[in-house]
Amino acid sequence: MLEDTDHTAGRLRDPDRHAEWLRAVRQAASADGYRLVINARVDVFFGPFLAGAGPGTQEGLVPDALRRANAYLEAGADCVYSIAIWETDALRRFTSDVRGPVNVARLPQMPSLAERAAAGVARVSWGPFLYLDAMARFTEQLASLQK
Repeated sequence: MLEDTDHTAGRLRDPDRHAEWLRAVRQAASADGYRLVINARVDVFFGPFLAGAGPGTQEGLVPDALRRANAYLEAGADCVYSIAIWETDALRRFTSDVRGPVNVARLPQMPSLAERAAAGVARVSWGPFLYLDAMARFTEQLASLQK
């Protein structure tokens, strides 16, 4: 999982430079005979998601996400992970124009797994949500002991 956020600078990396870096990672792994799977994270939707952007805000971000995703795939990524894309129209547009497999995060507001698959999603990552769901259930069970 190689993301395109520069956490030190607090912004997205330049997509051309990031693609060059991904190409170098792919070449280094290949030169060593290492079968590396590169899941290139496209963070275009992540910042607005964390900021609580409302419905109807993701469509305008799709062109930048597509530019990044396709550059990363051309550089040797096996899959792109467009974390925090959750609006159905934006998701369909993104998956239809990406030239490789798309991975998304399992977010509560996303359509069902069947709808995501129909939209062209190849892989769904649960990230921290499986743990958070388990802890919420565990908390409920502990609370029931106090009754």
